[in-house]
Amino acid sequence: MKPYTLILLLVLAFTSATHAASEYAITNKHRVIEEATLNQTDVPVGTKLSAVSFTTLDGKTHTLDTLTKHGHVVFAFLATECPVAQRYTMRLKRLHAEFTSHTFVAVYANENDSVDDVKAYVAKAESPFHVVKDTTGKLAHTFGATMTPQTFVLDTSRTLKYRGAIDDNRYETRVKHHYLRDALIATRDGTTVPVQETPAFGCTIHLPETAFPEEITYSEHIAPILQKQCQTCHRQGEVAPFTLIDYSDAKAWATEIAEYTQARLMPPWKPAPGYGDFKNERRLTDTEIEMIAHWVESGAPAGDLDAVPPAPEFHDGWALGEPDWIAEMPVEYEIEPEGEDEYRQFIIPTNFDTDMYVQAVDVQPGNRKTVHHVIAYLDVNGEARKLDAQDPKPGYITEGTGPGFDSAGTVGGWAPGVTPVVLPEGVGYLLPKGADIVMQVHYYRTGHLERDRTRLGLYFSKTENTTKLHIGDATNSDFVIPPGDGWHEVLADKHFKRDVYLLASMPHMHLLGRDMRLVATTPEGIKHDLIWIQDWDFNWQDVYHYEDPLFLPAGTRVELVAHFDNSAGNPANPHDPPVPVGWGEKTTDEMCIGFLYYVKASEFSFE
Repeated sequence: MKPYTLILLLVLAFTSATHAASEYAITNKHRVIEEATLNQTDVPVGTKLSAVSFTTLDGKTHTLDTLTKHGHVVFAFLATECPVAQRYTMRLKRLHAEFTSHTFVAVYANENDSVDDVKAYVAKAESPFHVVKDTTGKLAHTFGATMTPQTFVLDTSRTLKYRGAIDDNRYETRVKHHYLRDALIATRDGTTVPVQETPAFGCTIHLPETAFPEEITYSEHIAPILQKQCQTCHRQGEVAPFTLIDYSDAKAWATEIAEYTQARLMPPWKPAPGYGDFKNERRLTDTEIEMIAHWVESGAPAGDLDAVPPAPEFHDGWALGEPDWIAEMPVEYEIEPEGEDEYRQFIIPTNFDTDMYVQAVDVQPGNRKTVHHVIAYLDVNGEARKLDAQDPKPGYITEGTGPGFDSAGTVGGWAPGVTPVVLPEGVGYLLPKGADIVMQVHYYRTGHLERDRTRLGLYFSKTENTTKLHIGDATNSDFVIPPGDGWHEVLADKHFKRDVYLLASMPHMHLLGRDMRLVATTPEGIKHDLIWIQDWDFNWQDVYHYEDPLFLPAGTRVELVAHFDNSAGNPANPHDPPVPVGWGEKTTDEMCIGFLYYVKASEFSFE
C-alpha cells in the first residue's frame, strides 16, 4: 500500500483560503498540506515570464513565447502520487473541454516521478493536455511553483494573470469558489481576473538537487559550451552576424545568448529529439541552457579568464584534408547590396572520361557573410549551359529554388554549421562521366557590395566496385493550401520494393511550412520514426545522416505528414493577403518532399 492511501484518511477538509496552514508528513519526498503560505520565490501576478523552452512527452519542443502567441495558456503542476492532485484530474479535464480557447499544459516536476511513471499515469487518466516531465525543475523555477496541484494562467504576452489553487476544496461537493474557472472566463472574455492569486494546497514539489555550482562563470562553465556549440559559426569571417570568441563577446551578447538558447533557436538543430539518431547533432542539454540562463541572470561573471580552455582549432583550409579534385566557380561574382535573396547557378565542367564516385564533399564559401547555402547538382544533358547562355551575368538564376532542369542527382552541399560527412566505406555519390556540376549558391544581401568565389572539394571513393548512393523521395506535388488555413495537412509516401539501408533523410518545404514528419512502417508493422522537424525554418535545411544505417525490408512504406500555415498571421507568408498556394519552383510557391538517401541491400551490406 502506498503511503498516500493512509494519508487520504488523515487530511482535514480545506475550509477557507485564509485559515492557518496545517501539515501532515507523509514520506521524506512529499507532504500533504491544507494551505501553503506563498513562498518568497513565488513569481507575482503581472510578471512577464521569459521565453523558456520545454519538451513534451510526445517529443515536441515548445516555448512560452510560441504557445502564448496562439492564445492563453494554463500550466498545471501535478504529481503521479499526490492524492490531492489526483483528486483534481476530472475537474481539470472538464475545464479543458469547456475552455477550448486555452492551451493546457500538465507539468510533472517531482524528482521521484520518472518519465515512465508519468507516461503510465497520464495514459491511465486519459489526459488530454500537453504533458511535460520537468526533469531539471526548470519550469517549476520559472513559475515559482511549490505545490501540486498548482495552476498558472498566462495571457498572449506571457504575462501571469492568475496563480494558485484550482478551487477552494478538494471535495467536489464542497466547492464554493472556482478560482481557476473564473480566471479562464476573464482571460477568454478580456475582463479583469476577479481573484488573481490564491494559496495552493496539496503536496509539496520536491525538485532534484541542482548540479550547479554556487557561482557559474564564463571561464569555467560558459566558455566550453560556446567553444563546442557556437564558435563554428560565431567567429571572424563566418556566416554568424557576430563573434563569440572571448569573454567580451559573450558578455556583450549575453541577453541574446540566453533568449535564443532557451527558445532552442540556437544552435540551429531542427530535428526533434527522439525521432531519429543523427550524426553531428548540434543540441544543447537542458542543463547547459539552464547554466547559461543562470550566468546571465547573475550578471555574466567572468571568473578567472586565464583558466579559459584553449580555443578549438578550426580548419581555415579543407576540414578533410586536401581534396582529390576542386570545383571552383569560373569567375568571381558580385552580389548587390539590396534586393531579395538570390539563388544563382554556376556551371563547372568535370570532363572525367569515366564514372566517379564521391565519398565526401567539403565546401569553402568564398564569402561567408553573403553565402547562405550551396548545393551541387548534376547535369548530363547540357540543359544548364542553355540557361547560362540566356543570362548576361556569370551563371544564371531561376524563378524558384531549384536548378531549372531535371537534375541527374547531386554530390552534396553546405549550410552554416554543417560538418562534412564521409559516407560509409564503399558508398558514394555517382558523378557520371562528362557531367557538369551546377553549383547553386544562395546569397544573402548584406547592405554592402559583396564578392564571392565559392569552391567545392570532392573526395573520391578508393574502393573498387563502389556502391551508388540512391536518393528517393516521398513527394506530394498535387496540393493547394487554402488562404487563411493555418494548419493545412499534406500527405505523401514512398514504398520500397527492395531491401535497403537508409543512411540519411532531408525534409524540404518552402516558406509556409510548419512541420514535417517521416515514419517508416515495415511489412511486419514495425514503425521507425525517421525524422520530425516540428518548427520548420526555410533558412535552416540540411541532410541528416543517421548514426547507424537503418535496414528497411522490401515492402516498407515511408509515410510523410506535413503541415503548412497560409494564414495572415504567419510572418513568413510572402502573400499579403494570403492566396491559394500549390506546388512550384518559386520560393513563393510550395513543395512537400522527404528525400531519402539509401543503398540497395543487394548491392551493399553493413552487417
